[in-house]
Amino acid sequence: MKNFLLKLNKLSSRLLFLVLTGIVAWLSYQTPFTFDATRGNRNTLAEPTQQLLKGLQQPLIFTAYVPDEPELHQQLRELVAKYQKFNHQVSLDIINPDINPERAQQDGVQNQRQVVLRLGKQSEVLGSVSEQSVVNAIQRLQRNDHRLVIFLEGHKEAELFDNSSAGLSDLANELESKGYKLQPHALLNTGSIPKNTSFVVIAAPKQAYTPDEVTILQDYIQQGGNLLWLEEPKSKSGLTALQKTLTINIPEGRLLSIDNKPRIDINSPTLIPITRYGEADVMRQQQGQTLFSYATLVQRDLAKKPTWDFDAILTTSNKVWLETNSTPLSKNIQYDQDSNDIAGPVSLGIALSKEGKGKDGKQQRIIVIGDSNFMRNGFIGYAGNLELSEHLFNWLSANEHLLVIPAKVAPDTKIELQDWQLYTIGIFFLFILPIGLISIGLVRWIRRKRS
Repeated sequence: MKNFLLKLNKLSSRLLFLVLTGIVAWLSYQTPFTFDATRGNRNTLAEPTQQLLKGLQQPLIFTAYVPDEPELHQQLRELVAKYQKFNHQVSLDIINPDINPERAQQDGVQNQRQVVLRLGKQSEVLGSVSEQSVVNAIQRLQRNDHRLVIFLEGHKEAELFDNSSAGLSDLANELESKGYKLQPHALLNTGSIPKNTSFVVIAAPKQAYTPDEVTILQDYIQQGGNLLWLEEPKSKSGLTALQKTLTINIPEGRLLSIDNKPRIDINSPTLIPITRYGEADVMRQQQGQTLFSYATLVQRDLAKKPTWDFDAILTTSNKVWLETNSTPLSKNIQYDQDSNDIAGPVSLGIALSKEGKGKDGKQQRIIVIGDSNFMRNGFIGYAGNLELSEHLFNWLSANEHLLVIPAKVAPDTKIELQDWQLYTIGIFFLFILPIGLISIGLVRWIRRKRS
């Protein structure tokens, strides 16, 4: 009897274990749970992407034209599952283009392994399936219009498609991928600004605008046009009349900083870091640090009655000031309170707006920044400069609701060492370690010889 009870106990324990295992397996299948253990959550969609997906009112369909490869199909399902987690209307269709070439041709697919993204009746062939590419495509599909941005030329401005460090080609490529239509424009040749222009860009001219060109710009602003104006120290743009129209003041001088911490391998007092962005709508998504080089001050003209709503959007620290003289820089630069220098914190960027004064009764928007280098190829990749530039363009084109998804960088794949640490490592491996190994070898050789 006792043996029977022991056997029954063992059998019931095993059955109970099997039942519990089955229940756990069933629950894991019915309610799958995953978590992202990577540093920086690199396998999780960014918060802005999640909000975009939750706000979609139409089905979002990924149509993948790929061969019959089970492993590839599984990778696609895992990719789309990230988006399905935040919107149940997201789905995946997998089609073999060799079996259904008519469907592939209809969707504009030219090669195998391409993905078509469809939102409602709009569709687009994706260049890649990265999060940024998918988000950009969704935002393009949500609108049917192309936003035309005019870059004025003819006065040695920063060139839109120049690939050198002084050009704007990197920014242009990024903006065009988001649906902007960018166009160089010479006022002297046309005598006007196209009516379908979203806004005009003045990118740090080095030669003066003619009186007729200034008049065209003033008329454009009086009619409610939006503007992005980038200036630099010692400017010869001849746009003083435009300053009066906007009731702003760009004084002579350059911004200098006594923060001697090197940034981007440049230890120069003309390199200005910004972390204070104010409360304006244009900067509500801006975070982190942005870098400016060889910049000047931009401020409201306090002597005139304000005709605009002003917001300081780029404010320096108190270690930055406007130097009004043009003496060569020295190692011991400092703010001179007995001179005409303007102590920090100061503003190098302001946003102007007027309610109901823009086109179609919308808000008119203008941004003036005392620097253009932050948008150029040589600086656009540093800190938050690209993100800032995109926020400016979205706000000026009245598309501030569009998302800027920062690239996810793996923080655990890069080692950043200070100078003293590099010197210590170099001395250890070049001198201390070799001398130590040679010393150990000599000691052992001497001991063996004596024995």
